[in-house]
Amino acid sequence: MPKKFYLTTAIDYVNNLPHLGTAYEKIGADVIARYFRMEGIPVHFQMGSDEHSASVKKEALKRGLPPKVYCNGMREEFTKIWRSLEISQDDFIQTSEPRHHQAVQELFQSILKKGDIYKSPYEGWYCESCEAFFTDKDLSNGKCPAHKVEPKWLKEKNYFFRLSAYKDKLLSHYTKHPEFILPEIRRNEILRLVEGGLQDVSISRSSFDWGIPLPIDSSHVVYVWFDALINYLTAVGFGQKSAREKARLKRWWPADLHIIGKDITRFHCVIWPAMLMSAGLPLPKTVFGHGFVFLKGEKMSKTLGNIVTPLDIIPRFGADALRYYLLRDTSFGSDGDFTWENFVRRYNFDLANDLGNLLNRTLGMTHKYLGENIRPIREVDSSLKKSVAEALKNLRGAMDYRKNGDINFHLALEGIWEVIHTADKFIDQSAPWVLAKEGKTKEIEKVLFQVIDTLRNIAILIIPFLPQTSREIWNQLGLSQKVKWEKQTFRNIAMGKTPAVRVLVGNPIFPRIELSPTTANKEAPSPLAPRGEGGSNNREENVMDLLDISDFQKIDLRVAEVKSAEKVEGADKLLKLQIELGGETRQIVAGIAQHYTSEQILGKKIIIVTNLKPAKIRGVESNGMLLAASNDKGLSIVTLDRPLDPGAKVK
Repeated sequence: MPKKFYLTTAIDYVNNLPHLGTAYEKIGADVIARYFRMEGIPVHFQMGSDEHSASVKKEALKRGLPPKVYCNGMREEFTKIWRSLEISQDDFIQTSEPRHHQAVQELFQSILKKGDIYKSPYEGWYCESCEAFFTDKDLSNGKCPAHKVEPKWLKEKNYFFRLSAYKDKLLSHYTKHPEFILPEIRRNEILRLVEGGLQDVSISRSSFDWGIPLPIDSSHVVYVWFDALINYLTAVGFGQKSAREKARLKRWWPADLHIIGKDITRFHCVIWPAMLMSAGLPLPKTVFGHGFVFLKGEKMSKTLGNIVTPLDIIPRFGADALRYYLLRDTSFGSDGDFTWENFVRRYNFDLANDLGNLLNRTLGMTHKYLGENIRPIREVDSSLKKSVAEALKNLRGAMDYRKNGDINFHLALEGIWEVIHTADKFIDQSAPWVLAKEGKTKEIEKVLFQVIDTLRNIAILIIPFLPQTSREIWNQLGLSQKVKWEKQTFRNIAMGKTPAVRVLVGNPIFPRIELSPTTANKEAPSPLAPRGEGGSNNREENVMDLLDISDFQKIDLRVAEVKSAEKVEGADKLLKLQIELGGETRQIVAGIAQHYTSEQILGKKIIIVTNLKPAKIRGVESNGMLLAASNDKGLSIVTLDRPLDPGAKVK
């Protein structure tokens, strides 16, 4: 473990409020920061806003505000959203702050002194949404590949950074430090880019006045990307003269981990390290390019008009529901998808049915059979003890990005949910309600203490991921009366450490969402009645209203035969299937790769819904959906018990 951990995220343009893709980055970084704090490592978690952009100035003028006034107001809006998501940053920087102006000008002078800055005419394509320059080969049908808009042709005399001089030094650093760029797919992209040769980059603008003036030419301002990258240094004291700030810089720099979107790796993995090399400063240890959150197969973007924001979700479902959904399905380096249907399914099955029900039924039985009071016992069930120990080991392994080459939040959560399932099984096998009929109060005490003790461990394990939920579980277990939640670390993970407590039976931490088929994407949820003391693992109950037969008849179910199957690149759970459907060949994408290999499903006769609208899943078109059943034991595809030809109708 490191002696300190300096973690940063990309700073955000403030021309609009954050969408889910932006929130994904901050949530992921927050989990990492909380994880290292839980391991007892001093952490400095840095975030901020990128303000010297054309898009920001344009939005400010549109609202009739000076850019600085507008940016200050947007800082408040952003920090409110990050607070609502429980993001635990230690500092938030604005690039319009004086401390940042000083840092940018000092680094510029250092690079200038090295001889790596010169003045020259510039002509090229410029996308205002990206705030980036493009060559003809970078464009897609003459448009910015990210925003699908035509860039502007700029022609002005600018100052340039001699990036071309750093090709060999960069390649040498990548070779000596393979962990510098993660995951591997990002490193390979950057290697190909740099091996193909580098061009010097413009680092100033003369036709734009909202920015940091060049110390050698006040008619130019520093180009927004050159400016923005330096924030990572500014935040820990670079450019400041006091002994205190110099000590801060020495303590925290170099950064241990830059968390950024995969679309800005060129800036962070090529231009940024070259700037630091030129200035004679240490390079960050790792730059991690996370995946995107897609909506209907496309990256979320204001320009594309397909944004879902945290404010669409948090007021209705809570911050932890969003945190869990975004972290649960894939590694941080892979792309994720957001659909309301999947969000509701995850919420109801994992959060309400699993975690919420375990807490509710345990506290309910404690209140009913023991009068809310629980005393410690020495007996520890081996299955519970083993599941807790394995969950902590699994969590640490999943977070070891240097070893894994990725950050596997989904695997860490999967391990924690195994503890929940083990505790549920322990309750069902022990059956306190049966013991109560037999008058075995001491046996009930043994059972319920061990489950409460397990819930205490679960509450600690989920702190990095679901901090609000962890606090609420802690309070309902009555632990806040004796043990401070804020002081919990992974050192407190162990069975048998729960003191005598008086539990509090509160409201369900995740009331189930009950939505009708026609309003599932629009209406606010309403909690259902709590389940009985024995709980229920029926994962289909009350998910939607009853259907009329005429509604069901609209669904066209057919027999299909799987002709080929292969994994979808970058997706752990998806298989791309080519199926035969009565003389027609179709492609569908199914989330079954963790349960079936390509070989196991090849040739199977399956049931599919044929009349769904085509959808893009991770950029791959899917024309239909196969039927499968699942529970805690796994997933099984619906197949036939006797042979029928492909295309046969299911009635």
